[in-house]
Amino acid sequence: MSSFKEFENKNREIEIAPIYIRVIAFVIDIVIYWMIGILVGILLGEPTSGVFEIKLVGFSALLYLVIGFFLWPISEGLYGQTIGKRFMDIKVIGNKDKEMTVGRGFIRFFLGFVDFIFLAGIVVAIFDENSNRLGDIIADITVIKSKYNG
Repeated sequence: MSSFKEFENKNREIEIAPIYIRVIAFVIDIVIYWMIGILVGILLGEPTSGVFEIKLVGFSALLYLVIGFFLWPISEGLYGQTIGKRFMDIKVIGNKDKEMTVGRGFIRFFLGFVDFIFLAGIVVAIFDENSNRLGDIIADITVIKSKYNG
């Protein structure tokens, strides 16, 4: 778990992750989640009348939901990164002396739906000095370039 203070101590200047890199990381995560859904559907789903249609119900739907929860809030809370963030070399950290936690990850994750549906995240990020979206501000975190983590 990393805090903003650790990065301040290791490096005098941290570099905030640009919005476009954050968007690319999000798209990578969505594609990975979608591919996992296809795999879960092939292995555990119920076939339907369509050639490439598979229905996720019961255990397969629950498994897909649990995997989604691990990909975002839990991985961000424990490691500061999702697979997409790791690929794009960015990391989520707690502001000032606060640790990045799973709880903060869940706050950020659930407010991401509000940010996405109402486009509030993009508007807020454009005007915020650290390019933070609404979920980042309420969870009290910042997304930085992780090359500073070593």
